[in-house]
Amino acid sequence: MLYGAPATASTPVLAWEGARRLGVQCLVDPDRLPDRRRLQAALCNRVVALAADKAPIPVVLLAPGDPGLIAADTAVLLFHANVQSGGKATGGPLLVFSLRAFRATAAPSELFGAAPRATALPPGLPSGGGPTAQFDAALNAALAETLPWRSRPAP
Repeated sequence: MLYGAPATASTPVLAWEGARRLGVQCLVDPDRLPDRRRLQAALCNRVVALAADKAPIPVVLLAPGDPGLIAADTAVLLFHANVQSGGKATGGPLLVFSLRAFRATAAPSELFGAAPRATALPPGLPSGGGPTAQFDAALNAALAETLPWRSRPAP
């Protein structure tokens, strides 16, 4: 009996097929976190900026309830973060986050998104400070596991 080499998949994940734009929606928990909305906006803006790097489609921010969340031509990148007190062992609060692609009009094709990541909460981010190299590295790694144009060279 002859066996060939395993074939590699050549079709894109269904969530990306025919997508003409990428919407980004973010949620930061817990609700009682001071300045949660500003932190959420700052993190979401950073997700949009890094996801847009070399993207073949426009990347836009989607507010909760935006009709773009279920638009046929839109794939949505869901960024879910949780701030946890780190205490002395970690030197401060931790930001734990995950990314997942969602497409309302595509059959579910992925059960899990990128592996969750934890990084130090960027100091002063909600009040005007910027993201850290550590946060950007963690986010870029998650984007590489999620976005097809990050995981393989563009044709």
